[in-house]
Amino acid sequence: MFHRFKDYFQFSKAERVGVISLVIMIFLLIVIKQSLIYYSPAFSSEIQTFDSLSAQLNRLKQIEIEDKIRRDKAELAKIENFNPNTFEISDWQELGLSERQAQVIKNYQAKAGDFQSKRDVKKMFVISDALYAEISSHILLPDTVPKKETKKHYVKKWETKPRVYPKIKINSADTAEFKKLNGIGKALATRIVNYRNELGGFRSKEQLKEIWGIPEETLLRLDTQLILDVINIERINVNESSIEELKAHPYIRWKVANSIVKYRKQHGSYLQLEDLKESVLITDSIYDRIIPYLEL
Repeated sequence: MFHRFKDYFQFSKAERVGVISLVIMIFLLIVIKQSLIYYSPAFSSEIQTFDSLSAQLNRLKQIEIEDKIRRDKAELAKIENFNPNTFEISDWQELGLSERQAQVIKNYQAKAGDFQSKRDVKKMFVISDALYAEISSHILLPDTVPKKETKKHYVKKWETKPRVYPKIKINSADTAEFKKLNGIGKALATRIVNYRNELGGFRSKEQLKEIWGIPEETLLRLDTQLILDVINIERINVNESSIEELKAHPYIRWKVANSIVKYRKQHGSYLQLEDLKESVLITDSIYDRIIPYLEL
């Protein structure tokens, strides 16, 4: 019977190697566990140090951006008095315009002639109100050109009177009214009205440049005939709208619409529109562009 019991404790060479390997693995696991417990505080400390360095780096970047803005403003303040009629494309670019915008000004001068007053410069489509406010005091032109007295001109029977185009309110005019403008046909008139409805209303004349098929020269020619009438912009409720309703707006792509709805589902209703900036997809430029068309 003892010999029979002893048989249970006899191992082959392969079995002995397996038992020894198992013991070594258990020992290694115990050592690794103890090592993790020992080094985990140091690892946590390193994470905190990394977060601190990352925050400092972001702050340095913000300071650099603020310094650049201050330098740009300082450079703009150093503008010398100038005559826009002698400006080349590079001169306009130094004031902050793109090469394409500067070319539009040169094209206008080639067709309409030199600027006669500051008012003529202000009419330029590509010069924003903010830029004009900065440079207006440096323009070596009178504010306006006084009207010259002209003798009465008697129209002969065979002479035709020049066609007078009406002034159009861009936020309330229909397609029939837009078709009365010089250079605007049925297709463009329909395109303008449709885009206005998709936006919820025009906030500036410059938004007309976003409509396909309207040359900048045509918009320059029509500038005095277009009136930006004040209306209540149609806004989209970010707490109630679906992804489909949001992305229907020309300024909101599907990814941005999805980000807005996803954040709302995760964090609840938006308490203020600035919370939209929590999405990495909504940059400052996108935020400034869409915010007039959103509400809570």
